[in-house]
This record gives sequence, C-alpha cells and structure tokens, in this order.
Amino acid sequence: MAVRGAFLCVMLLLPAMARAQSPGRPVGAADYIGKTIVEVRLLSEGRPVVDAAAADLIETRPGQPLSMAAVRESITHLFGLGRFQDVRVDASDVAGGVLLRYDLVPLHTVQRVDFRPARSAQDAGGGNRLGLDTGLLRRTMTNRFGASPPVGRAPEVARTLEQLYADHGFLRAAVSPVATEEHDPDRTLLAFEIVPGPRAVVGTVQIEGAPAEERDAFLARMHAAPSTSYRPINISAGLSSYVRRLHRTGRYEASASYRARPSPDGRVVDLTMFVQTGRMVTVAYRGDPIPRDRLAELVPLAREGSVAEDLIEDSVQRIKRYLNQQGYWKAEATVNRDEGDGTLAIVFTIRRGAQYRVAGGVDVQGNTLVPIEQLRPALAKLKDNDIFVEASLGEAVSAIAGQYQRLGYAQAKINAAANELDPPAAGEGLVKPVIIIHEGPLTVVGDVEFDGASSIAEDQLRPLLTSLPGTPYYEPRIAADRDRVVLEYRNRGFDSANVVVVPTLSADGRRAELTFRINEGQQTIIDHILIIGNTRTDQRVIRRELLLEVGKPLGLEDVAESQRRLGALGLFRRFRIEELAHGTSATKDVLITVEEAAATTFSYGGGLEVTRLLVETQGGGARERLDFAPRGFVDAGIRNIGGKNRSIGVYSRVALHPESPTPDEDSGGFGFSEYRFVTTFREPRAIGLNADLALTAAVEQGIRSTFNFARKGVNAEVARRLAPGVRTSARYSFGTTRTFDERLDPENQARIDRIFPQVRLSAFAGAISRDTRDDVLNPERGTFVSGEGSVASRALGGQVGFLKSYLQGFWFRRLPVRTRAIFATRIAVGLGGRVVTPADSQGEPGSLEDLPASERFFAGGDTTIRGFALDTAGALNTISPEGFPKGGNALLLLNGELRVPVWGDLGAAFFLDGGNVFNRVTEVDLAELRGSAGFGVRYQSPIGPIRFDLGFKLDRRNIAGRLESGHALHFSIGQAF
Repeated sequence: MAVRGAFLCVMLLLPAMARAQSPGRPVGAADYIGKTIVEVRLLSEGRPVVDAAAADLIETRPGQPLSMAAVRESITHLFGLGRFQDVRVDASDVAGGVLLRYDLVPLHTVQRVDFRPARSAQDAGGGNRLGLDTGLLRRTMTNRFGASPPVGRAPEVARTLEQLYADHGFLRAAVSPVATEEHDPDRTLLAFEIVPGPRAVVGTVQIEGAPAEERDAFLARMHAAPSTSYRPINISAGLSSYVRRLHRTGRYEASASYRARPSPDGRVVDLTMFVQTGRMVTVAYRGDPIPRDRLAELVPLAREGSVAEDLIEDSVQRIKRYLNQQGYWKAEATVNRDEGDGTLAIVFTIRRGAQYRVAGGVDVQGNTLVPIEQLRPALAKLKDNDIFVEASLGEAVSAIAGQYQRLGYAQAKINAAANELDPPAAGEGLVKPVIIIHEGPLTVVGDVEFDGASSIAEDQLRPLLTSLPGTPYYEPRIAADRDRVVLEYRNRGFDSANVVVVPTLSADGRRAELTFRINEGQQTIIDHILIIGNTRTDQRVIRRELLLEVGKPLGLEDVAESQRRLGALGLFRRFRIEELAHGTSATKDVLITVEEAAATTFSYGGGLEVTRLLVETQGGGARERLDFAPRGFVDAGIRNIGGKNRSIGVYSRVALHPESPTPDEDSGGFGFSEYRFVTTFREPRAIGLNADLALTAAVEQGIRSTFNFARKGVNAEVARRLAPGVRTSARYSFGTTRTFDERLDPENQARIDRIFPQVRLSAFAGAISRDTRDDVLNPERGTFVSGEGSVASRALGGQVGFLKSYLQGFWFRRLPVRTRAIFATRIAVGLGGRVVTPADSQGEPGSLEDLPASERFFAGGDTTIRGFALDTAGALNTISPEGFPKGGNALLLLNGELRVPVWGDLGAAFFLDGGNVFNRVTEVDLAELRGSAGFGVRYQSPIGPIRFDLGFKLDRRNIAGRLESGHALHFSIGQAF
C-alpha cells in the first residue's frame, strides 16, 4: 500500500501543480518543489480530520520547503495506520507559498456481521428461517476468518458458508455478501443474505461389499436410510465410527466410503456405499516372552488399527531396542504374515539370546592428560556386573568426547569396542568394554580480533565473550559467543547483522586465533510508532509499556519486552508489533495492532468444603466434629475504565455451615452463613507513580473454633515491582471486628480482649517478597520469601494499638530421579503483641500484651499442621480449660513434603509438619513444638491441585481432660504451601 500511495502522490500532485499555474504557460512539478508550505489540510470525505495521531505523521510541515520525498513519507505513514484505503494529495498556490491537501479515504472496517434470509427466500415461503443455526454459521466464519472479516474476504466467507450448507444437505444454497458503509463513525455493516433452498433427501442406496450387519440397520446407523434427510457430515461421521468399531474387533484392513449422485434439482441424492470389512487379523508371538503390557506399546497395531508394512517393521525395531535395553545384546526379532481364507495372522518370532553383563567395568586407555577420576561420571552405567546396554557404551563415548572438548582437546578422538568374553554359563554373556582415547594436543584460544566492527566499539564487544585468550578452545562456547555478539547488534537495531567466527590453528594445533568477522548492515531507527485497534484504551497506557522510542534504534530485546508488557496488561485478546519499512531508508515505522478484550468479566462456581472443627459439648467442653459446608462464589468485573487500565471488581463468596449442636442434639440443618463480599478498585501506575494502587472494601463473616466473627473494613495498598520476582507494598487498613458465639468463660474472654465484642482497628503495614518459583499453583523449583510488618495505633483512629510481623520462606526442588518427585519445605515465624501501657518518662516503650482475637496467630488445619483440626494446635496456656484454642502472640511453623507422581494427573504426597502457637513471644520454646506426619492424594485438575490429606499426631495429649484425636482428614484445592 505504501508503494501505491507514493504512486498516487506523484500522479495526483503533478496535475494539481499544473492547474495552479497561469493558463498560458505549461509547468511541471519543479515549479512547486522547494516552495514554502503555508498550510497543510487533512480531509476525510470532505470533513476536516481532527486526529493528532494522523497529523503527527505528516512530514510536510508549514514553513518547510515542499519535498516530494516528504510527501511520499507522509503517505507511507498514513497507510501504516491501517485506517485509510486511499490517500490523495492536491496542491494549490496561496499567498506566500503552497497549500497542500491530503484527502484521506477511510477504510470502513467491519463492525458487525449479520446472517439473514434473502428476500427471494422469504418470497418463496421460507419466512425468516435460515435452515441452519445462526450460532453454527457464526462459529464457522469466526474459526477461519475471525469475528469481523474484512470486506475483501466476504466472497471467500460466502463460499465457506455454502460448503457448510452442502455438508448439511442443502445442495443448492446460495450465500451473497452485502456490505453497507456508514459514516461518522466510519464503519461497515456486513450481512450475508442466504437462500438455503430445500434440504435433499436420500434416494436409492446401493451397497458394494458386505457390511457386518443387516442392510436396514446398517443404513440407519450410517444416517443413510432412503427418504431420510441427506446430511453428508453425518454420513461421513457414521462411516468413520463403523470403521473404528471393525478395527476394535481385529479387522484392521476395514474401510468404508460413499459416492453421492445428486439429481439435477438437488432435491434427491442417490448413494453408493463401498464397504470392506477386511480380513480378521490376529497377532501372535513365538519364542521368548515379553510382558503383555509392554507388547501393547511395542506393537501398536491394535491402537493404530493398521497392518501397514512400515508400522510392522517399526514394531520389530522397537522389540529389538526394548530387549537391548534389558541386556540382550544380540536379541533378534522377525515377523511373518500367514494369509488364510479371510484371515491374516501376523507372527512375531522373538529370540532374546543371552543376557550380557559387564565384566570388571570399562577399560579406559590413552588418557594421559586427563585423570580417570574426571571420566568416571561418564561410566556410571557400565560398572562391574551391570547389565550391558550397547547404547550406554555409546553414551559414555559421547560424554567423554564432550568432556575432552570442553577441556580444550579439540582434536581428541574416542573409540570403543564391546569385546565379548567367554560366557560363564549357558544363557549368560560377558563383555569387557574398552574405550581408547587419542587425546591430541591441548588447544587454547590465542588472540581475539574483531573485523568490521565500526558502529560498536571493541571494548563494548569483548565483555560479551567467554572465549578469552588462554582459555580452552571449545567450539560450542565460541558459537555461544558469536550468538551474544549478534544479539548485541540486534538489540542496537542492526537486524541484518551477520557474524562469522574464523579460527586459525597454529602448526602444532596448540593455539587458535579467533577472528570475529562482522557485517553490520544498516542500523534501523524508529521513525514513528503507530497504534491501531484501540477503541477504548488510551494510547498513553499502551505507550508507557513500550521500551521502543522514536529516534532510537529498533532493538530486538526492546520489542520482546514490549510484547511481554503489553500481554501483562490483560487488556487485549491479541496484539502484534510489526515493522513498516520506508523502501531502502534506514528508518522504519513500528505498527502496534491490538484487539481489545471484553470490558466485562463474569465467573461463578461452587463446591463443598470438608474440615474438622471444635464444637461445644453439652457440659461445656470441646470436641472435634466433621464439618460439611456447601459454598459458592460469584466474581464480576469491569476493566479498562476510561481507557486508563483501571478496573473495578466485585467478589462474593457464601458458605452454609450446620448449626453448632451439642452431642445430644440434632444439627437442625444449615443455619450459619459464612460469607465474604469484596469490592476492589485497581489502577496500575497510579497518579504518576511507578506503582499499582488498589482500594478495597470488604464485609465478611467467618468461623473460628473459639468464636465467630463479623468484620467490615477498607484497605488502600500501593505495590511496586522492584525487580523481576521482587515486589514491595505498603498498606493502610481500617476496620471493625465483632465476635460472637464465644466458647469461653467470662474470665478468659476478658483476658483475650477487654474491648470486644466491638473493636476498631487502624493500621499501617509494609511487605516485601521475592518469588523465583516456576509455577505459582504447582511449583517444581524455586523459592518464595516474604516478610510483613504492621503497626496499629489509637492515634490513627483505632481503639487498640499493636505491633505484628510475619516472616515465611518456601523452597521447592525437583529431585534428581526419573519420576518428577518434588521436595517442598516451609518455615514461618509470626511475632506480635498489643501495646497497653504508655512509654515512661525516659521514653522506654510500653509493654506488649495479648493481640486482639482477630489478629492473634492460630495453627492447625490443612495449610499449617495437618493431623490437627482447624486452629487446635497450641501451647497449653493457649487452650482454654474447656479445650478451645485462644490463639497467641507468637507462631512457628515447619513443614516438609515429598510430592510424587503416580499415574497421569494422579499423585501422592508424604509430609511431616511441625510448629506451635505460643501465648507470648518470650514463651517460644522449641521443645514444645507439636508435630504430625501423614500422606495424601493429589489430582491435577484444570483449576489446580485437588488435595486429600490424612495426618497423624506424633504426640497426643490430654486436652480438657480428654485425649486428643489421633488423626485429621483434610480436603482442599491447591497445595498446602
């Protein structure tokens, strides 16, 4: 389009210039070239264009002399916007110079696609029926052409829809595209007018071959019975299903197809069905046995439903490789085809031969410069009495060769032989592998030179290299150095740079001079950045995520990081960054095309939570009870408010818990509602800060083992990413908490919190975290470390002051075993206390006493210490005489878990948990830690790991005069940590 625009520029500008001269004198373009541009006008369909983005692309600016090159550049930029299908340029004389006018013919993009019956179909009595579902028509179009195909592809869309109708039996369907352009705003409404015509019916049916069932039953199953509606797509599916059933019965040569013969008017279709049931195929094995489950994998004839020659030959080779891996070095496998009357027997004959073992390990010869200790890791699979696998010997040779090359012995040659020995007994074999090494000279890197580097100084390229003078000469390392140099050029805009490394060996082969020959090519500078497709999103939101800048080089890493940042916004379904060349010019425009995602989101779900809670007995004591709570949630949101990437979300969650009966009472049904309603406003990079702002208002009601609570509050949080994986945040919170249904006597209730049942908290908090996990939901490696501290004060508007901190660290490692076993650990420490006495006259701080009940630490349950019911772990003085936990000012948690895959998405876990809650920080005692051990089952579902854990206490104690339960069962979604 840019070439076409330049052509139009010349062809239209010249006549305009000629017309502007006096009638008696012939003129040419040269009469306008160089004149001062007085005014530039942009018009679209006769109306002035008020568009800063388009005006910024005009290179012919008032006050400058007119240049044809500047006109061509302007047209190229305008076409790059993707909003105009044509650009016409006209010129005229005005006082003091020349007036330029750009007539922009808008590209009317398709905004809506409709499907409607053509008038002829309605006149014929078709009414408004299309014959096929509108949803099917739209899905067919969208899957191939997108939701809003351009008008130019409308005929292709129409042909695709006609084929869809034919596949459903409408053989004379006609689809015609009709495009209607609208202005202000410029858009196109595209409609497809459809005349479905009559659906054909099946006429006569001939069957060539003998199906495996009666004719009528076969035709009904194939959707091809006479006088029924003709649906080719259903007939093809029926034949495919029929062939698959025959394959499952052993008829691997079965086939089925059909030929259609429509009548001239397309109303009746005669069919001929071609059916071959094929021979009954049996697969047999002779000779030495192989486990049946392995044979199904090694010989996949049944799975593939085929007896093709290449598949059979591949099966023979798989059998031999399998036996070789078992130590049967000289195993043989052959196959014969025995054809009978309607049968085919495929017989594999297997001869394992002797099983070979390694006698005395590997004899390594010729390693005079490299000690054998450095080579032993490569020989790990060839130890004395190990099963001999020839492939392991090849792997050892490759590993030793690679090690020599890394050390700088570039000319080293490694050879090996198995060396069969006399067998010790029948059916047994011995080999004495020998590896012979010809080391050759040690080659080191000599001088390193750069040839052709003019745009980047050598002192900027040398730090990129690891092949320095005196280091071993290693070709893969040199290739990596070459790639780093190329990447540096790409990042500086030299997209055609080429680097070739030429080594020069000395006569004795001990020194290699390296020359990096560089062909830099032309550096690309960004001329303009064009953004199209954003109807709601402010361009400034997009531009601030870009590392690309006008006038700067077009760097590869800048493009990649800009793409990552645009994706992280979450505002676009698709986006693309393209380069628009200006002929042979060193400048390019960058075109960013975005397709915005829906402005609203909505999701919902439900489930069942099962856990163990403490309930009050008739005598006032505490006992554990299994608690079943159906729960559901609704999550709705509006994003990109005002085009500034602001969002508002509303989340609600409700769970119904049974009434809390005494042991002698019935539950009475679900009577207590646990709920949480949260409204959140988010704005990335708010108010000019390089940080994300989140404002939250929440109302919730929840259950604790000792009490129930209702809470209302607001939060304001500012978070910032300091580095990849490192985040910090500051938060202010204001809220009130009311407790009820307390299960404590008045003395203990007063001891926990003198100002409950109503307390108002106002607090500031800060947090920092570092996350290197490879997966947030189900990590296999990496760490997560975080720390949070908070301070509440009456001076801030609250009713109580306290200090509180919580530190935790997670570590995940994939173990070096064949299975994807993961070892996960966690340590967490919580410390806090309530300031209840003022500072003295010398400025000493006040004392710390109990935290408010809602802020105290608790332990026990599926995410802390499994084997304990929710919140029931704690030092003796954190448990009431009735057996209810009161929480404490200090918490210590230690967790370890081994996660092992079992089969498919099913896995197992074995865990050891420890920790405790302490009344005061000064009372933390490692000797008082409680522990549990157990195992669990994991299922990797699409929404995350579904988890069942069974934990057993390691030290059962008497609590409130009763011995604790020895175990606890937990069910949840997501890992414990």
